[in-house]
Amino acid sequence: MAEDDLEDKILYRELKSLKLGDTNRFKVHYTPQCLSSSIDEDEVKIPSSLWVKIRNIEPLALRAAYIAGPYVLYVDCRPDAYDIHKNCFVTADQPVFEPQLLPGQSFYAQLNCHTVQDEYCWTIDVMSQIIFSHSMSVDYEITVGTSRSILHDASIPDKKVANSDKQGTFVPTTYLNVTFQDTLDLWNLPVPDPNKEIHLVILTHGLHSNISGDMFYLKEQIDRASEGQNVVVKGYFGNIGKTERGIKYLGSRVAEYIIDLVANNETLKGKVKKISFIGHSLGGLVQTFAIAYLQSNFPWFFSHIEPINFITLASPLLGVVHENPLYVKLALLAGIVGQTGRDLGLKFVEQDDKPLLLLLPTGPTHQVLRKFHRRTVYANLINDAIVPLRTSALLYLDYKGLSQVMSSSNLDDKKEQNDRTIPSNVSESGTGNEDWALLLSVQAVMSYFMPQKQASSSAVTNSGLNRFQTSALETEDPLKDNDIIRDLPKSSVFQIVSSLILPPSPSIKYITDPSSRENVVIHDKVYSEEDLPPLKEHSSTSKLESLSIGQKLNIHKRLLETIDYKIEHLEEAIAREYHKKMTWRKVLLRLNIDAHNNIIVRRRFSNAHGWPVIDHLVENHFSEACSAKEASKKSHIESPNNEEEEGLLKILSRDRIAEQNKEIDEGIETTDHAWVNSKEDKFYFKVGPSGFLNNLSDVVLNLKDQWTNYGVKTVTEETEQEPALQNEPVEHKQIESAEGDLGLKTSVMGGFM
Repeated sequence: MAEDDLEDKILYRELKSLKLGDTNRFKVHYTPQCLSSSIDEDEVKIPSSLWVKIRNIEPLALRAAYIAGPYVLYVDCRPDAYDIHKNCFVTADQPVFEPQLLPGQSFYAQLNCHTVQDEYCWTIDVMSQIIFSHSMSVDYEITVGTSRSILHDASIPDKKVANSDKQGTFVPTTYLNVTFQDTLDLWNLPVPDPNKEIHLVILTHGLHSNISGDMFYLKEQIDRASEGQNVVVKGYFGNIGKTERGIKYLGSRVAEYIIDLVANNETLKGKVKKISFIGHSLGGLVQTFAIAYLQSNFPWFFSHIEPINFITLASPLLGVVHENPLYVKLALLAGIVGQTGRDLGLKFVEQDDKPLLLLLPTGPTHQVLRKFHRRTVYANLINDAIVPLRTSALLYLDYKGLSQVMSSSNLDDKKEQNDRTIPSNVSESGTGNEDWALLLSVQAVMSYFMPQKQASSSAVTNSGLNRFQTSALETEDPLKDNDIIRDLPKSSVFQIVSSLILPPSPSIKYITDPSSRENVVIHDKVYSEEDLPPLKEHSSTSKLESLSIGQKLNIHKRLLETIDYKIEHLEEAIAREYHKKMTWRKVLLRLNIDAHNNIIVRRRFSNAHGWPVIDHLVENHFSEACSAKEASKKSHIESPNNEEEEGLLKILSRDRIAEQNKEIDEGIETTDHAWVNSKEDKFYFKVGPSGFLNNLSDVVLNLKDQWTNYGVKTVTEETEQEPALQNEPVEHKQIESAEGDLGLKTSVMGGFM
């Protein structure tokens, strides 16, 4: 019997579900069998290539529940032989992915076997795109078959495809073996060597983000680079969905998690001798508070465990208010992003009427930071309207050198043309491009949930850059006050929000050809306190003092200038505290698209522009060469400073913070606590938008249950009556009319409404 005469089969089928931050991984192992022409009736002769299908089986109506969800999946499929650092010009070996698999959509990938091997292996990752809700989940189906057509037919009940309603593997595992790993499996591997000392690496996520999915790529790359060094990468999952509750709340919980790891974890107990911290966005501030909490409440910690790397990626170390208009500042201070927004807005609510971010780099934090072998900040030079360069790079830079680089490389005008040429294999039917008003409405909603620049122009003037210019290069004269520095490139909030919702995919050349990837590191330099310019009086001071009585009656103008003066003064004070008796390596990046997500490669392929950033981080902090430098540097660690900041110590009490955190968790009114509310104003947004959207998600979840219980049409039934196919070209219609899965063309947010 010829292989072409064999009936197509479903070989494997499973139903799975993903919640916030979840990742599922499937390893497909296929061993072709060369059998004789006669086969038993119940046996299957597996062909030379297979097909896999991932179907989002949520009701079609949930496409509209984008903000409450979204009920969307990220999917990618790649041969195990694929390596991002090697050329991959053979189409059959190229990865395929879909960043927005909507309810009712199906993702198809052909598992090619174009070379002769004893065994073939592919990796399939499915990740949740849920943002806010802990309760909701996205259900999906994964099927492996001998052809695409049989996978399609399996979605149509009338076809009565064998095994289409069962779960499991329907052929001997000698032919096909599919292994499954969930989120906890992936984060508990690799298992460390119990006979060696452990280097613990703590990852910390940002606002409205998560560790388990958003920082998984970073974990994997550190694992690969540090193989044999007994590095264990961990992150605290407990802050997911709670990132609006304040830096103290988040940081204290991360610190308690670390203590539990090193003191109680069966694998790590007594073996952790080194520790590193990597924080993305808000996570940089959260981990800063965590080390202060550890130093204050567990003085033994950094005496027994050597601090190695302290790394932040696009972190708002100085807050986020300087380049925002007044209404954004006031919204942050009012709590539009919960207590976290007030922290980032430099709210005067801490001890001695000081913002938390001003106290944060002092006292115990300063003592610990000086002990780290390496302190590095990664900052986006362009295209990060969420955390601008000013705050992520600690304010002081060689702006003159940067201006020359920008002029020579024409950063403003040079934009990579991205496309969707990496095949997503999602069935596409439905409407074409939707009205851009849809994206504008979503932008308006999203702007409430994350601090970001609202203006398209840079708020930093040339004279402002001059004031924060560090010592010039050794070969150049010191920068003079009248030297002209070019403004920083402008960021568009519209571009950022649209990239968050519908991420532009890298080109196929970028994915397959490492030589096509430009160097994104524009500036990489170590700065010390000696590089900082002398502290100068703020120009706004003289403005305020010279105001006439009539001018002072102009409340709006006076308020604007007063706030701007205070914020700029605070930012300088915070930046100087971080530089005090310490060196910082500042790595500035040019990521042309969606820089805030790309900097950590939030999704392996849709955020692939950040691959060089992760490569740089890993090579310079976790390679074998770095490990050797650490061993030789042990006797040269900077001696800690014994000075302490009383203001920070007052708010680091473990018992007090535990009490406050408990009250927050239980929803008890906390207006009597100075760290949440000052006595002079009211905290208007107690639950923050995450709390509101969590409640909204619960409503949608109830509706979903009703749809399921009361027999709302299934996706398959809707598909059979899909009218959009009537307008398709004949050849396209022939393909789509056979489809049992509803999909959408690529458009603004997939046309989900």
